Amino acid sequence: MNEADRRTVLRLFPYGLYAVTVRSGDQDHGITAAWVMQASFAPAMVVASVESESRALPMIRDAKAFALNVLATEQRDLAARLGGASPGGAPAKLTGTPAKAGPVTGAPVLTQALGWLECRLVATMPAGDHTLVLGEVVEAGAEREGTALTLAETGMKYSG
Repeated sequence: MNEADRRTVLRLFPYGLYAVTVRSGDQDHGITAAWVMQASFAPAMVVASVESESRALPMIRDAKAFALNVLATEQRDLAARLGGASPGGAPAKLTGTPAKAGPVTGAPVLTQALGWLECRLVATMPAGDHTLVLGEVVEAGAEREGTALTLAETGMKYSG
């Protein structure tokens, strides 16, 4: 396979940047996800691809729930923070980020995001170095108007 062409073509795909958030026990955590899509109309379902080594994955499995938050173009710094390593090794990347408990599952939803989907975990499936997390949408909130953040706008490269 021509690896350079593979990387080039995969980087042509338009990717949004989302915050996947979870509450497990008394800990809130969040990560950035670029590989997200709607998976079903009825019932409404979404899927996010999460790094298999992420601290968020066992928390999502434990909580059996997560929220998917649509970030706005001016939230590049938040996307970068959630995409980085957890300070001190603890999942505390949401500290200082305005959030509220989702009304159904309690997963943290970001009140400054454009909107959010609160999801009940349906299944996880290994996908190479990532794990697909399938969630049924149980509640949704549109917080404000704006333009969704994309990977291209950040200068980050998370594909290919």
